[in-house]
Amino acid sequence: MFRIVPPPRPQADAVPSSLSGDLVALRDGRPRRAASLLRKYEAAALLPDLSVTFRQQMAPAIPLFEQACSALARGTLLRSPRGPVAIEDLLPGDVIDTSHGPQPVTWIGATSYVPGLSDQPCGVQALTRLTADALGLGRPAGDLLLGPAARMVVTRPYLRRLIGRDRVLVPVADYADGDRIIEVRPGGAVQLYHLMTPRHGTFFVGGIELETYHPGRAVADLAGHNLRALFLSLFPQLSAVEEFGALSLTRSTREVIDGLVAS
Repeated sequence: MFRIVPPPRPQADAVPSSLSGDLVALRDGRPRRAASLLRKYEAAALLPDLSVTFRQQMAPAIPLFEQACSALARGTLLRSPRGPVAIEDLLPGDVIDTSHGPQPVTWIGATSYVPGLSDQPCGVQALTRLTADALGLGRPAGDLLLGPAARMVVTRPYLRRLIGRDRVLVPVADYADGDRIIEVRPGGAVQLYHLMTPRHGTFFVGGIELETYHPGRAVADLAGHNLRALFLSLFPQLSAVEEFGALSLTRSTREVIDGLVAS
């Protein structure tokens, strides 16, 4: 896989001392605003001619961009027809096991968790560690570190009469309990990744089904053509946001799911 490389040494007017790693803030003499915070993103994509392209992009440190690249920590093992494979060893075109059967990876995005930024307006503030068997025997088989964009399949039989299916996607972080599923803030930088397959679905990590990347409705809320074009530039295999296709499962939250039980 491609490797996160350190950003170029900042110029005197580019990065204040309060920021580090792959986050920078522009300085123009005025107080720093949240909108000026930038993050470095990397992407590798499988093009229609089956070639692979790589790119790096500075873009806003806002949820839409960050969630595209922050689901899996370096070292995460994905299930594939050829056995477990680490996320950092994958390339677009490699095949993994998904809810739709074996599928090629069409896109991989990457960024970094950077410690000590809890006072900064960015979304990658903490990671989630699942201890072995946190969700049941072998789920996961060993400790698993996930990013804030990770959503997992939650199955509840009563959902079928409400939405026509018993499976929904819920952020893993919603289930943090301070015991077996723990919010963590590592002291060093951590590479984070996300991936796409031809269709939105799920893939398998340590006995857990996790969601492939899809921007959902958030991309429709992008204000301005320039920001939309910048976002789409991270996905060179696509020519329009409509090509992300439809979500295959409903997204929800733990609060909503638990509320339905109580009602």
